Amino acid sequence: MKKAVLLSIRSMFILALALSAGFLVAHFGQRTPWFKQHLYRQLVAGDAEKKLQAASLLAEVGGERQLLKALQSESEEISTTARRALEHSWFSAAGNHAYTLMESAYKAADERRYEEALKQLDGIIAQYPDFAEALNRRASVLWQLGEFKKSLADCERAVALNPNHFGAWQGLGVCHLQLGDFAAACRSLRTALKIDPHDVTARRCLQRCEDLLRVSPSGRRATQPAELL
Repeated sequence: MKKAVLLSIRSMFILALALSAGFLVAHFGQRTPWFKQHLYRQLVAGDAEKKLQAASLLAEVGGERQLLKALQSESEEISTTARRALEHSWFSAAGNHAYTLMESAYKAADERRYEEALKQLDGIIAQYPDFAEALNRRASVLWQLGEFKKSLADCERAVALNPNHFGAWQGLGVCHLQLGDFAAACRSLRTALKIDPHDVTARRCLQRCEDLLRVSPSGRRATQPAELL
């Protein structure tokens, strides 16, 4: 349910790929463990340009494990670059056609045209039922429309398809919190933070959830969306 800055992600990573992918992939072998580890070393130790190129290529060649490891880095530059590469990879996972459709749906949602975005996302998911990012984004739109149970169901499908999707785990947390299940909300948010320990929004939501759980251990009081962040 995490919001992506599409233009920034697209321009940054496509530019880096255009500059580096052809040469590096041709010379080092596309998806070998050695190549992915080589890129990881560049991501954590290279200059700013090499970090960006390495993260972009890891997203391209299936280096999710290396990007998730970099996400844990204490360096804000490294973790932020890895996060953007993961988001780009997940957004691109269903191919170019799905990517284009998703851009339109994101734009509609960002402009608060939620019903239009929902219709577009329904169509995308009908075509690509295993597209975790489409489910994650539809969950976000449903949450905005107050459809918390439906949003929860989409988050559950998203994390079943991609257990590393920290945004979908965060979405699960805020849905459980909205529905009054504070214990489940805490569990989901802790999972999100285990994957991405630098997520300020997830940490703030977890603190809010823990506060509510102390006040109301039975978790019966519903919250308002504004209370969550």
